Amino acid sequence: MRKLIYSNIWFLFILVNFGSAQDNILGTEEQRAAGKQLYDKYCAQCHGINGDANSVGKKYFRPEPRDFTSGTFKFRTTESGELPTHNDITRSIKNGMPSTGMPAWTNFSNNELDNLAYYLKSFSKDFVDFGDVTPITIPNPPSLTEESIRRGRQVFVENQCVDCHGNLGLGDGPSAPTLIDQWDQPIRAADLSKKWTFRGGPTREDIYRTFTTGLDGSPMPSYSIQPPEDQWHLVNYVYSLGESEANYGTLVIAEGLESKMDISQGKALFQNANETLFPIVGQIVEPGRQFYPGVNAVKVKAVYDQEDIAIMLTWHDMSAETNAGNSPTLVAPNFDPNADPETDEFNDAVAILLPSKLPQGIKKPYFMFGDSKNSVDLWFLDLAKDSADFYIGKGSQNLKPGESNLEVTHSFEEGEWTAIFKRKRISEDGLSFEENTFIPIAFSIWDGFNKERGNKRGLTSWYNLYLQPMETESAVGPMAKYAMITLLAELGLIFFVRVRYKGKS
Repeated sequence: MRKLIYSNIWFLFILVNFGSAQDNILGTEEQRAAGKQLYDKYCAQCHGINGDANSVGKKYFRPEPRDFTSGTFKFRTTESGELPTHNDITRSIKNGMPSTGMPAWTNFSNNELDNLAYYLKSFSKDFVDFGDVTPITIPNPPSLTEESIRRGRQVFVENQCVDCHGNLGLGDGPSAPTLIDQWDQPIRAADLSKKWTFRGGPTREDIYRTFTTGLDGSPMPSYSIQPPEDQWHLVNYVYSLGESEANYGTLVIAEGLESKMDISQGKALFQNANETLFPIVGQIVEPGRQFYPGVNAVKVKAVYDQEDIAIMLTWHDMSAETNAGNSPTLVAPNFDPNADPETDEFNDAVAILLPSKLPQGIKKPYFMFGDSKNSVDLWFLDLAKDSADFYIGKGSQNLKPGESNLEVTHSFEEGEWTAIFKRKRISEDGLSFEENTFIPIAFSIWDGFNKERGNKRGLTSWYNLYLQPMETESAVGPMAKYAMITLLAELGLIFFVRVRYKGKS
């Protein structure tokens, strides 16, 4: 009898403690219910009502939304193959995933983040089966020195990071085009020069955590480099490759040159010109929509002399596609997430868009290749060719070829395209590039690897090109001029007063 009583007590003890442990891991029923309300309202459209990513939005994203039922999470503070901590999940929800369709949910309170995380964990039984997990310890980072960065470069090569990320870390390694995740979906190696796109965070501690834990479900493994200090040297090298924030601009300032320009000089011609970074986004307005463009930013410089203007564009690309063809007039099929993968090939290409005539006021042509009332000049370059095409655009379905007076040169090196356009500054019947003038300008880029052509492309909105005057008027001249006018006025006033006083006397 006594044994039966003890057995029952022990059974009740296990139940109570199991329930308590489950509450610690999954929260209470009330918390999960509150989390479900948030999930159904804000998350289910992409991640599926059952957390399995079987949703209407799934095929519109690359990478696809996370399947929470798999128990596989990329961004964790835990060892490779382990579940994330509760804080890992709330951090991912709050910060979002840069350069993906997952936004940052900064409007949620801490309680709402907790409730949502509890509900997300209920989709996978692994959280109850394996209990709490322990995060790794991230030591304090050492000094960021040139010596450490140089050693980190060696570690980068020794550990074959170049195979995926490329020699300069631009995501153009020889293995990059073949990468897939555990769900057989194409996945791109990170461009290490754009730390603002790092989904695990851009700090040195964030990078250390990513190296140490790996990204489960992706080709990125965990690293435990020996000796341990080499782990930080690798972190310091990657950290040195780019900026933590995107310094996007709105204005290209063209630098005046006293001598005649020669675009065969390439980048050297633009060495003293200002550089502006512009974001590239997918064309999702008209048929041929591109929801996940292959290029996400372009750098622009411009110079001019007495006769010509030259504009240089540079952007990062995983690979150079130059064995087929491309054109802005090609018909891209309507977006169909269920269609079989395309087999046709297309070249990389780039275009500059300018209004055919300088707009009066704030009205500009439609940025989608112009409109019926306000046309655009389209400078288009198929990057397999040595000459550019010129189009007059009055809409995506109304592009007419014209006579090209453009000179171009282009190159691809270490994961970066460079394209330079040159044209006469003054036009009798079209757009002229005058000094001290703001000219609307926009850009389009086609990534051939991503099957982009026609209206399926990455693009920018309208920005401005400004030709900074070559000769700035000295302040001495106007000052002397106004000083002389003031002196003459004062002398005239004195003369008038004296004449009037003399007359009264």
